[in-house]
Amino acid sequence: MATGCRTTVLTRLTLFEQVLAIENDPHFNGGDYNDTNTPEYGLALARMISHKTFVHLDAIERRARQDLKQGGDTLSWYRVQHNVESYMLHQGKKFVKRFDANTYLRIADMWLRFDPLRDAGVDSYEALFARSRAAGQHYLIFSIDSDFCFYPEEQAEMVGYLEKAGVSNMHITVHSDKGHDSFLLEPQLYTPHLAYTLEGRWEKESVDRVGPEVE
Repeated sequence: MATGCRTTVLTRLTLFEQVLAIENDPHFNGGDYNDTNTPEYGLALARMISHKTFVHLDAIERRARQDLKQGGDTLSWYRVQHNVESYMLHQGKKFVKRFDANTYLRIADMWLRFDPLRDAGVDSYEALFARSRAAGQHYLIFSIDSDFCFYPEEQAEMVGYLEKAGVSNMHITVHSDKGHDSFLLEPQLYTPHLAYTLEGRWEKESVDRVGPEVE
């Protein structure tokens, strides 16, 4: 996992901004739009809001082309003045060609309602992870040191709860300049640890460290 125990306040605010962007598009029509008039401006803006959390800001600056492309009918009076602005407009416009606004809102809603304690019917993370210990589960947790979407502190908090509950876990910090998108763009950084976990080698090594059972 490269996530956290809860939806943070910062994430809630970012998601709320995206919901408002879509629902305030004049073509949204309460979600009852057609293929001719879709809320593409609102969806493009929502994507721009989220994009800066998925990609490290340094990477955005590197990817931005040097030439400026104006927003066309997207902007009425503002003139694009920086290549980063042009890049973000491009990302937003590209996104609306392959995604649906209502689908985007459903994903945002699931993220906003994420509450593992409520879903598990417990009142603490210690109680939640005690179930994992009883089930003999093992957690593989990744932190991406340049992640602005799920900060490394969020995974460290989870590892702390796992350790207190006595749950087997492996915590890997990935050094990358690609932000949260690293897991999509750099599979070579994750594959060895995923293979190690899925093949159960962590379990064998745990047994070897403990030694044979004493009868």
